[in-house]
Amino acid sequence: MQNETYKKLQLQLCELKLEERRVRSDIKTLVKKNRTIDFYQAQKLNALKTGLSKKIKSVEAGITPNIIA
Repeated sequence: MQNETYKKLQLQLCELKLEERRVRSDIKTLVKKNRTIDFYQAQKLNALKTGLSKKIKSVEAGITPNIIA
């Protein structure tokens, strides 16, 4: 049971990291091409990036146990 949960968390982590890479790539592309974007689109991309970062941290916390030395 615990091994199955671990595998699911690893899969979820991989999917989240791929999505984060896609979002960062979109942002870099917009910056490189000097495209003007409206505030709503920029805010949406930033919220997506920060949301993904938070999800990744929570999944990583579930994978790596807290060890107190």
